[in-house]
Parts: sequence; structure tokens; C-alpha cells
Amino acid sequence: MSFLPAFLAYWFILFVVSYILVEYGHRYIYDELPKYTSLRVAAGSLILAIMLTWTRSSFETMFTTDLKWTVLQAILWVGVFIVIYAFQPVHGLGFALATMVIATGVATIAVDTMTKPAPDERAQFTAPRAPLRKESTGNILPGKAAAKAATPEAK
Repeated sequence: MSFLPAFLAYWFILFVVSYILVEYGHRYIYDELPKYTSLRVAAGSLILAIMLTWTRSSFETMFTTDLKWTVLQAILWVGVFIVIYAFQPVHGLGFALATMVIATGVATIAVDTMTKPAPDERAQFTAPRAPLRKESTGNILPGKAAAKAATPEAK
């Protein structure tokens, strides 16, 4: 049942990030917002959250063992940004790929923190270690100064 908190966390994070990108991106690039911006962002972030919940991407495996899922996600993200968020293809490609890399990593960190059990604090306790340094013999002067200070005539 850990997929529900993961899905909700992904959807919330992606909704916020997508809404900011769509709002400011359209306002500054095109000087107008698409109709039903909130519904578009809700639908697009829902699709992206489902994909992230299904693949559980992370920076550790995104560009190595799970490269096929990363390519599939990139295609889906670009499609959502162009078709649903109504960006021009060049802008949609740039926004989608940059957002996919950044938002996927941040969202996965949040989801892993929420869904993985906390480590047992008692298991991390170790016995006290030996001191890193030897105890001082009281003589901290180097070389000849130490020998001179140790002789009774110096006092």
C-alpha cells in the first residue's frame, strides 16, 4: 500500500512545479495563459505522477540500468508539455527535459524519505572506540627543549 503515499507525493510536487512552469512560461514567452490552466496542469501532473509511481525513477539508476524507462518518460514528458500544457514544440522539449531531470530527482528523494522505513536507532549504536590520539605524557615540547625541561637543573 506504499504506492498511494508515493503517488500523492509525486502528484503534489509535480503539480506545484508544473503550475509554476506553465504560469510563468506562458506569461513570459507567449504573453497569455492557455484556457483552463489549472485543469491542464492537474491532468498533466496526474499523468506524470502515474508514470513516476510506476517506474520509481531515481538518480542512481535513471541513466544506467533504467535507461529504457528514462527514454519512455522523456517522450511522455515532452508530449505532456506540448499537447496538454500547450507549449510550442521547441519550448516544450526544453522545459520538459530539464524539468524531468530536476523534478524527478527531487520528488524521488521526498518519496523515498516517506515510504522507506526509518532505520532502527538501536542498531546504529556502536561500542565506544579507543581514543584517536594517545594520551599526553605531560611533555608537549619537541626535541631538545623537552629534554632540557625534563632535567632538574632547568628548574
